[in-house]
Amino acid sequence: MLRMMVLMRHFDDKPLECEDRVMDGEALTGLPVMRYQSENFTLDTDDYSLMRNGVNHPIEPQVFDLLIYLIENRNRVVAREELLDQLWNGRIVSDSAINARLKEARKAVGDTGKQQRVIKTLHRRGYQFIADVIVTSNDTQENKLRVPKLSSKSEKPSIAVLRFNNLTNDPEQAYFSDGMTTNICSRLSRIRSLQVKSGIECDLDKTTLADIALELEVKYVLSGSVQREADHVRVFVELTEGASGDIRWSEHFDRRGKDVIDIQDDIARAITGTLWSNRGTIREAERDKLAKKPTSDFNAFDYILKGISYKEQYKAETLAQAHECFDKAIKLDPDSAEAYGWKAWVYLLEPLLDSASDSDESLNQALIAAKKSIAIDAYSEIGHWSLAEVYTDLGDKRRGLSELEKALEINPNNPDLMVHKGTTLCTGGQFDEGLKLIQQGIKFNKHYPQWYFWHLGIALFAGHKWQECIDAFIRMDEQNKDTLTYLAASYVLVENLAEARACFVELTLLDPEINPDEIEKTHSYLAAKTLQLLIDSIRILIADERPQDKLRIVKS
Repeated sequence: MLRMMVLMRHFDDKPLECEDRVMDGEALTGLPVMRYQSENFTLDTDDYSLMRNGVNHPIEPQVFDLLIYLIENRNRVVAREELLDQLWNGRIVSDSAINARLKEARKAVGDTGKQQRVIKTLHRRGYQFIADVIVTSNDTQENKLRVPKLSSKSEKPSIAVLRFNNLTNDPEQAYFSDGMTTNICSRLSRIRSLQVKSGIECDLDKTTLADIALELEVKYVLSGSVQREADHVRVFVELTEGASGDIRWSEHFDRRGKDVIDIQDDIARAITGTLWSNRGTIREAERDKLAKKPTSDFNAFDYILKGISYKEQYKAETLAQAHECFDKAIKLDPDSAEAYGWKAWVYLLEPLLDSASDSDESLNQALIAAKKSIAIDAYSEIGHWSLAEVYTDLGDKRRGLSELEKALEINPNNPDLMVHKGTTLCTGGQFDEGLKLIQQGIKFNKHYPQWYFWHLGIALFAGHKWQECIDAFIRMDEQNKDTLTYLAASYVLVENLAEARACFVELTLLDPEINPDEIEKTHSYLAAKTLQLLIDSIRILIADERPQDKLRIVKS
């Protein structure tokens, strides 16, 4: 269920030469390079490296951030909840995930949970870095003991990606420029050293880059344009500092055929290099995330973007067109993990939009496509995401949450995943934690798409917040079979039978054969008691009964 006008630049007919303006990374971030030495290891924020006994050791980005945070706050005990807030941005993660990161952090610096010479666990209180530390900075030229920060989080360069302007004289090509925008945003989001937000709904005709940066709470804004003629694509990109309006980096790309697909990764590497002054442009642990392209074939790439645009309309009649596009992409490139992942999502949408002849078969095909996506590319974000939905629909919430955590590990900046995981937690009985995560996703993506209300409504129904559920769903511009089912049931549960019947009439127009057995099958992800409330409420409307005692039975 994934959902960027920009500065106008006109292209000449001749090929465009590359223009590249890179500013000093430290001037952009204002952060000095720090080196932390303790016992037999050295942590260097210059290149995000760990040296132990003179040998460089690979380290996961989140493990590096965990060590830095504990060192900078070594004068006190850091609570587990604080680590969640600072390093996982408040996301709900399993205890095993936190324990695994702490174990890796200890191993990285030659410590163990039994010895605890470097990182000490204080039962029911938290963790503390207890080893002696010498801190050096590039602004002192000499070693000195540094007063630790009482509370800090390594500041990440923050970027909003705006919708790239379609300079092709064909409105029907808008899907291509929009798809390029979304792909660039997605690739940047996979780099943990950046905080990336989508500004795809922002309109530069009505506001300014400075206002956008202020509204989205980012320091930089990425804008651009796309011009396409068959397989010849020209892209202009510009990175602007929001507050000052200074252009920090810009470049023209003029590519043909499959070389077009590399543009998104070239942009990701150039921006990261700019903001970190070419020091450790993309950390080794993140290279694998960016290594696999959506496809190696330009025409397959075009079909993938077109298929996503059809799928994003969330209409039964466009799902078939989406399927056709993804099938063509797979035929051109059988090793496209992205095509398989998106095809799995289309299968998942079929029962919800009443376009499946057999909902069980749709779910089975979604499972096959999702697993195929991950088999091709273990870092397929859409593959893990769609597999999570399959497992959730099958009632296996444990594996569903595990796949969502994998997707979030690949792309920690994706608010859609936050909302999706929050909904899964709510339907699984963890309402407070799930709702908090949904609210975090909404806060992160201030121009959130309509389907956020869909998920929020489901979460609120799972929490037995009937009126709040209604309030969420009616904020959607257009209702579908699933939202009408929840709305009709919620109106029954607040004893507003007039509105309940009105929603039920709309529902029967979409599905004249709606019945309790079908609802039970398509909503099996709900807890048993909540599912029964949904079914009983709809059963009242099917039987056209209204006695108040029946209502009381439903709500008990």
